[in-house]
Amino acid sequence: MSIKFSGHTMGTPKLDIYEAMELFKKIGYDGIEVRIAADGQIDSETITDAEVRKIKEKADKIGIEFSCLTSYYQDFTSDKRAEVISNLKRVAEIAHILACPTIRLYGGTDRAPEGIWFVDHWTRTVNGIREVAQFASKLDVGIAIETHVGSLTMSVRDTVRIIEDVNMNNVGILFDYAWVELAGVEKGSDAVKAAAKYIRHCHIKDWKLESKTPLKKQSCLMGEGTVAWEPVLTELKKTGYNGYISDEYEKFWYPDELPEPEIGMKHNLQWIKGVGGGRNR
Repeated sequence: MSIKFSGHTMGTPKLDIYEAMELFKKIGYDGIEVRIAADGQIDSETITDAEVRKIKEKADKIGIEFSCLTSYYQDFTSDKRAEVISNLKRVAEIAHILACPTIRLYGGTDRAPEGIWFVDHWTRTVNGIREVAQFASKLDVGIAIETHVGSLTMSVRDTVRIIEDVNMNNVGILFDYAWVELAGVEKGSDAVKAAAKYIRHCHIKDWKLESKTPLKKQSCLMGEGTVAWEPVLTELKKTGYNGYISDEYEKFWYPDELPEPEIGMKHNLQWIKGVGGGRNR
């Protein structure tokens, strides 16, 4: 079975969802990962089911799959908790209509609100994720908790802990190795080995790291930065992973640091296929 590749609409801030699907198909991606936000290609708080079905019909005609829906709801602890959970359930409904297997979740926020003990912050985050996962499970949608700065789950160690506390079969890791490497708990092939049991989805991106404290980095094309991708991709292939590797091209956040997606994302797809692509044995 083959690893599949998707483009992330973070890389196409000037394009709507239809234009992004067309571009990614032209570049050669198998799938598309979509930013779910008011300034993304899909706004989960305003889109209707009819509009979602129209997007799915167009994707079917183009011949491209949805790999992941990436929303930014994160706060499971404060008085925003109920709204966050409700909004994430809506994202799961949209994923179901799009036949998208996975939605991205942050592992909460890295700091508890003032007046909340950390243990309570952790527990509320776990319980909130579990509630979303139980809802999504009924729709045959999976949850991928991302290893990401600003959350409780930047390292593989902490992401595995929260997944095991949630204890739902449809919950796994969105393995974003660039942040794992920066966290410094696990590196290289050891990071993949620690995460392998739970990996549902993967992000790739590269940057030139100048300093960790304060964090100073510059986004760049794959293979031109300081993230040590080769041993990671080699080990990922050894695990038999056959899900999506998604190019999280950060053009949305850093418009002046990266070439236009027609150039940069095409380069990244060719690079990843050369280093980590091909068929698993």
